Amino acid sequence: MSWKTIVHTDPPIIETCYSGSLTKSELFAAAHETLALGQEHGRHLFLGDCSNLTSSPSVFDLYQLAKKISLDDFPHILREALLLPKVPAFIESVNFWETIGRNRGFAVRVFKDRKTALNWLLSDQG
Repeated sequence: MSWKTIVHTDPPIIETCYSGSLTKSELFAAAHETLALGQEHGRHLFLGDCSNLTSSPSVFDLYQLAKKISLDDFPHILREALLLPKVPAFIESVNFWETIGRNRGFAVRVFKDRKTALNWLLSDQG
């Protein structure tokens, strides 16, 4: 498995850490589990750590995932901070996710470092 999810209590976020090569099926499974954990724990703040990705799904796969997620009511309260991959070739995929996510009504932003990502993610709560 090239991803794992962590339910944090402080800060109250769901973190998904991606590593290695991420296939389409793994991407969809990770998204499903992440959103399910958010609903189970009453969380709408997510941190996607893409820093250890060594390959990424296609832009078509990302588009399909955004379309699937946007069919639920959940995305309109979703707030996701993404950490950029260390491998420059995969930065474009993460930036594409930010663009299609925003176009679908998600609050998504990409960051270079964890501290800035968490600051944004936790801002404007309540």
